[in-house]
Amino acid sequence: MTGSRAERRSAGTETMLDVLLRWTWIRRRTPAQDIADFDGGQPLRVVGFTRSIGGAVKVSAGKGRQIARLRQGHLRLAAGEPLLWKDARGDRSATLQAPFRLRPAAGKVRPAPKFERYELVTAAGTYDLAVPKKDGELVRHAFGGGAGPG
Repeated sequence: MTGSRAERRSAGTETMLDVLLRWTWIRRRTPAQDIADFDGGQPLRVVGFTRSIGGAVKVSAGKGRQIARLRQGHLRLAAGEPLLWKDARGDRSATLQAPFRLRPAAGKVRPAPKFERYELVTAAGTYDLAVPKKDGELVRHAFGGGAGPG
């Protein structure tokens, strides 16, 4: 990964330790702090799901049908650097090329009900993306959509 600063997890990218801290009333960072940090040059990691970024991985759906499998990974968001998607498993990654347009997409993310879906239009094509609802504002801001509701 490029850049000199180490990335940190976004507010919506929670580990089990973060959940335990929340249960004990210890606060974590907020989405507003994430946006301010992003604008200040702090690289952020946002967990997500996709079927198409970095190429679709097909699995058998029976009777000779193939469908694209939902893959978990993360986006690396850093001001002034290309946006990077990296799968959680394996070595699949993709650099996303500007210009970007992020549109809300209908439907739920089956394995993750606290996630929201987007359609990401880039110079290289159109992709699906699901990120935590808590990180939606940050992702819209990073992709140039502002901080308004999706």
